[in-house]
Amino acid sequence: MNHLRTTLLFYIAALLCLSTACGGQKEEPAQTDWSPAQMARAVWDSQPALEGYPLASGDEDFEPYLRDPLGVDPADVAEGAVLYAGGVNAQEVVVLRMAEEEDVEDALKTLADYADARAGAFAGYAPEQYDIAEGAAVAERGQYAMLFIVPDQDAARDAMAGCFLLPPPEEPPAVPVSGEPDPVPEPEVPVPAPEPVPDVEPDPVPALDPVPEPEPDPVPEPGPDPETHPAPEPDPAPPAEPWTYDQARIVTAWTSGDRTGLYQEDLDILAVLEQIPALTDPDLSLYQRELALHDWMLDWAEYDPGELSSGPVGEPMPHNDDPYGFLTGRKGICTGYASTFQLLMELCGIPCLTVNGTSHGGADEHAWNLVQLGEDWYAVDVTWDDPVASFEVPPYMAHMYFNVTSNFLRQNDHFWDPEGVPEASGMALAWAG
Repeated sequence: MNHLRTTLLFYIAALLCLSTACGGQKEEPAQTDWSPAQMARAVWDSQPALEGYPLASGDEDFEPYLRDPLGVDPADVAEGAVLYAGGVNAQEVVVLRMAEEEDVEDALKTLADYADARAGAFAGYAPEQYDIAEGAAVAERGQYAMLFIVPDQDAARDAMAGCFLLPPPEEPPAVPVSGEPDPVPEPEVPVPAPEPVPDVEPDPVPALDPVPEPEPDPVPEPGPDPETHPAPEPDPAPPAEPWTYDQARIVTAWTSGDRTGLYQEDLDILAVLEQIPALTDPDLSLYQRELALHDWMLDWAEYDPGELSSGPVGEPMPHNDDPYGFLTGRKGICTGYASTFQLLMELCGIPCLTVNGTSHGGADEHAWNLVQLGEDWYAVDVTWDDPVASFEVPPYMAHMYFNVTSNFLRQNDHFWDPEGVPEASGMALAWAG
């Protein structure tokens, strides 16, 4: 309920901010000779320089993008254009000329909901991009519905106003549909005519030596009697069922040293685990081992950028939600981080649970861990300790969610069903810098 109220307030505030002028009247004029593609490019170019991937009416991916992720019915759109950054970047500009003016209000609400969902996608994972998405604004002008997810809203508003007051450029901005520059044709190089080849008498062909008669194959000697010397049994074949991650199977193989019958994916996981010093260092306490493995995870992998991309560029990595993807592909989402941390704790003998909850006001799924050290439980969110940022993450930010209390998580956008989940109340082993 709080999330819905926040979304509606966001929508109303943004609409009042950009779609009205002094006295509360709609800005005029409401018609323009600019195409949606030109308008979107003008707003995009008003922001700090950034590559953008364009979609426009007629492009193969435009109508699918309207339906998902934007959530707009393509039948309601007469013409439109989108520019988005892709990857771990929230910036996006949407300009839609609706088929009917009465469709504008619904489109604005849908675009506002989409912007709120984009903010949720970055919550905790990319703080800078979350702030940009949280500051997104929708605007209307006549039959146009627009969305600006940009860092400089004032510049975006001024650029859009210019599209209604100034003549359009003679040619639309040259932006290839794929986002890739057109190839530069190579200059033609004249090919010289071949020089004549002088007549040369061929060398005489030497006579071939006679082919020797093949010798008969030796007769094999009789082997051992199968009754007294049975043949050794072949190594057991790997399981025939498709591989799925099984923590118990990995833990058993690690503790026993027996690799018989494992899948190749299991062996790949174990090969990475064997390279982690903190798993085998006998001089570390349980707390020191936990901290070292937490920090190793931050250095080893990153949040999967394909999971945050809004457009058809940047596909999520397979198995980004389990330790195989995290350890071998070095990318993961929250469930990949949490399941990997739980595996590492199990290998150390530290009791550990994964909590499946939500963030962003309860709107987005999220996962983190609880560990037991001594008699106390502590909460650990490795994913949010590994944010994507344009700056070097300082140590305090990389340990903000290490060994904290449940109350701290509640105060910082974590929500979960407490039934069956231990309350993390330990403070003695919190990170102290």
